[in-house]
Amino acid sequence: MAHQFGLNQLADTRWLTLTRAIETSARWLDAVLQKYPSPEAILGCAVEPAKALGLEKLQRALDSPAPLGVPPVLLGDPPLHVITPQDLEYPPLLAECHDRPPFLYCRGVLSYLSATTLSIVGTRKPSLEGRRAAREFAAAAAESGLVVVSGLALGVDGIAHDAALSAGGGTVAVLPSGIDQIYPARHQKLAERVIAEGVLVSEFPLGTPPRKHHFHRRNRTLSGFSGATLVVEAGRPSGTLITASAAADQGRDVLVLPWSIYHREGAGCRYLLEDGAVLVQSVEAMQAHLGVPTALLPRSDTAVLADSHQVSTLDADQKTMLSLLGSGTHGADILSSHLNWELNRCLACLTALEVSGRVKRVSGGYTAVT
Repeated sequence: MAHQFGLNQLADTRWLTLTRAIETSARWLDAVLQKYPSPEAILGCAVEPAKALGLEKLQRALDSPAPLGVPPVLLGDPPLHVITPQDLEYPPLLAECHDRPPFLYCRGVLSYLSATTLSIVGTRKPSLEGRRAAREFAAAAAESGLVVVSGLALGVDGIAHDAALSAGGGTVAVLPSGIDQIYPARHQKLAERVIAEGVLVSEFPLGTPPRKHHFHRRNRTLSGFSGATLVVEAGRPSGTLITASAAADQGRDVLVLPWSIYHREGAGCRYLLEDGAVLVQSVEAMQAHLGVPTALLPRSDTAVLADSHQVSTLDADQKTMLSLLGSGTHGADILSSHLNWELNRCLACLTALEVSGRVKRVSGGYTAVT
């Protein structure tokens, strides 16, 4: 059963100290917890068995005169839970992975951990089309009864979490840091919403800041949650490709949206498709592949969500310009040449978009504001 913190302070701090001391695999932890399922049992373990299992370090940590305290922020509602592969709450598909985390720190609705999930990932700087696709596919997944799993990152990840919750579904956010160290900080409010309506998860001990090598581990855990990972929009190289590669290594399906050969943030998607990923060109195709019910709302309704105001007031020229800009930076002369427009027409369009805050001028030309 998941270990809840804040009820028995002494036992709680011992469990937290135990998780901080573990630096090995889940399989090793399985063997230990089958024989010694609590900190007290480990402390009472005889000398010879402790040596055989490599528990001396744990015993020293648990016997420390200054055990790790529980940060006050984690004693609220909902409380902090620590889950091991021995617990029923541990995500069933993740439990099948040979490199599954030995501990999961969780806050929120624990039932979502064992629900049928879809991992959705993508670039941190999506184009307007990428933002729309992330929101539409995540909403459709939620409407179909799937829990959306992602990494709380800027861009596609954050949009996927928000869309799933806005559609009345559940979401799992997997952090590259301790659960008390929200990353990125700009998503603090989104994390609070996930805790209230979904579940926030980390495999890293309390107080752990995000480090470069943590993202690779987080991505493997993120993909391990689900039978399939949907890649919305991705550059090459990118962390999204690492997640997709991890999903393939775990024997999971990788679903990918197609992008133009001229779209830089679509290069990773095209690479995955060449490598055998499943092509998905509509939410209905995604639902059919996953074997879930079609969304309850027609696509024309579900697409009109939080990002719709960004394009509803644009004229045809402005929509065309934003589509061409994507996530890149281009000079006005290059844009006018691609569009076969007079330069004055191009500059007038860019100026209107700049005034509305959808485009900004930078070194090298113009770029879309995402």
